[in-house]
Amino acid sequence: MILIVAEKPKVALKIASALGKPEKKKRYNAPYYVVDDIIVAPAVGHLYKLKNAVPFSDYPLFEVKWTTTDVSYAKNYIRNLEFLAEKADLFINACDYDVEGSVIGYNALRFACDADISTSKRMRYSTLTVSDLKSAFENLEGPGQSMIEAGLARHELDWIWGMNTSKALSTSLKTAVGQFKLLSAGRVQTPTLVFLEKREEEIEEFVPEPYWEIIIEFEKDGILVQAKYPKRLKKEEEAKKIYEACLNKKGVVTDLQQKKKKRYPPIPMDLGLLQSECWKNFGMSPQVTQKLAQGLYEMGVISYPRTASQKLPYKLNFKRIVENLTKNPAYTTFAQEILHTELKPVQGKKDDPAHPAIHPTGETPKKLTGGLEKVYDLIVKRFFSGFAPPSVYQSTKVEITVGEYPFYAQGSVTVKEGWLRYYREYAKISEEPLPDLKKGEELDVTPKILSKMTKPPPRYNPASAVKMMEKLGIGTKATRAQIVDILYERGYVEGKKIEVTSLGKKTVEALRKNCPQIVSVKLTRHFEKEMDEIYEGKKEREEVIEEAKEELTEIFDKFKEKETEIGKTIYEGLKETRDKKNVVGKCPECGSELRIIRSKKTKKRFVGCSGYPDCTKSYPLPQKGKVTPTGEVCTCGAPVVKISRRNYCINPECESHDAVEN
Repeated sequence: MILIVAEKPKVALKIASALGKPEKKKRYNAPYYVVDDIIVAPAVGHLYKLKNAVPFSDYPLFEVKWTTTDVSYAKNYIRNLEFLAEKADLFINACDYDVEGSVIGYNALRFACDADISTSKRMRYSTLTVSDLKSAFENLEGPGQSMIEAGLARHELDWIWGMNTSKALSTSLKTAVGQFKLLSAGRVQTPTLVFLEKREEEIEEFVPEPYWEIIIEFEKDGILVQAKYPKRLKKEEEAKKIYEACLNKKGVVTDLQQKKKKRYPPIPMDLGLLQSECWKNFGMSPQVTQKLAQGLYEMGVISYPRTASQKLPYKLNFKRIVENLTKNPAYTTFAQEILHTELKPVQGKKDDPAHPAIHPTGETPKKLTGGLEKVYDLIVKRFFSGFAPPSVYQSTKVEITVGEYPFYAQGSVTVKEGWLRYYREYAKISEEPLPDLKKGEELDVTPKILSKMTKPPPRYNPASAVKMMEKLGIGTKATRAQIVDILYERGYVEGKKIEVTSLGKKTVEALRKNCPQIVSVKLTRHFEKEMDEIYEGKKEREEVIEEAKEELTEIFDKFKEKETEIGKTIYEGLKETRDKKNVVGKCPECGSELRIIRSKKTKKRFVGCSGYPDCTKSYPLPQKGKVTPTGEVCTCGAPVVKISRRNYCINPECESHDAVEN
């Protein structure tokens, strides 16, 4: 009997259905599918996890072991695999074809099935279509030991790095001030926080400088045009001089250049590009995008999403995919048009030996709604656009001289849609037409002075943070979004435009000053490279783990010398962050901060003035529901807060309908 282990129940059903007419059975409330002499049984993601092999009383601790996961229902899936394995004579790992899937399947086979890994096989597929799954079963590969070793190394490295660093931070806080708080850090998490904090520092230290711009405006053929003087002016006097010289004067078209230019189709998407496009178009966080894409993959309608490839190999059979997309009424017209092209897609630079770029499989999904519908539509239209010709636009640059001063305006109009026909709504390309102008033409122009200030560098958002992690070579395509989410959960960052909290700043400050290796991007990138070499068969896992242990031992010896100092610095940030979260606004009587306070005597919460005892202003609060400041002020002068999704004025005597009732 052949036992195939899939990563999830949905995928197990897909595999079984591709191999024949499956009979569904259950044991220990865990499903499995029988097709002749083949059994397809699922895991539910990781059935096993790492934990300390001995009590964790002090750091660093390096003794770890694999044990069953804490998820209660996972034990039933393990028992199911144990039972089914008794009659099996061939074991196949059919989990996702990446390092994570390799570890999930490997652990299931060695622990639950007690299988001989050296004789086990691997199914390799990038979509859950019948043809791909059949082909993967008919062309089984070896167990893929180097991929397994790379995955095991990553798990162990992340565990010993993250658990020891988190233990060290939490211990430093307790040593310094006697308080316990679970503080987390990690091999990738901490360097990520560092580059976010560096941007925060750049923004805080930025000193805006004034500058002036001169523009002229004119209207022709119903189009209002602004033309700009080419220099930023640092002195207002110089700006006024040019402005006054242009007053009551005609503008003359002294140069007119028109060129036809091409916009080439966008390249196929890896996971990072998909996350970036979904943030730009839908405001979706990278983690949400990743989960939705995984859902579409498990439905069988897109290829494997956790890919680093920006290439679509010709073996994919584009004709079959596009022909199948003609059956979907939403894409029939587009698909029929694409069938008349050469079906040669544009290609990106990055490749992934395991999986191609993200693309639709051609399978028609059942009714999609919400985020699933949005992400699927973007993927399909991006796929179509890659087969289309470049779009062509006419670029116009005009020089208008007023007196002795030149001004320039630029416009563009699409003259041939090309790929924009399929992807315009997501490409964010706007038309900027200019009126018909002729060289030597005189125009009635109005000069204007614009007073501006230089701006600090922009804050990262979750998508650009993931992109920077990729650029720095830290984390993996599958884990980067999750790491950004962890920084939010731990209170190190906040806001869609990422702002590093006081806790985040002080944590970085303490580590950078006393233990710089922990925050080193260079060190993290070094071990990423080491794991790549394990994957490529160039290094042994044990060798890399030993090197990491030596590095961490040295780091934590230095950390312990500064433990109290580190803890005090972190406590400062923790206190500032807590205080800021409790501030609801300004006191209408003295202007001090109004804060949420919990009475030591009654244990009830209320809003009190930080100017106490000089100012005794206070307001009652409901004792249930999360209170969130809105930054708004009621007409009565009291702050407005959000409680249970509604906005309230905190003044119970306010006549506002939404006043909080005591």
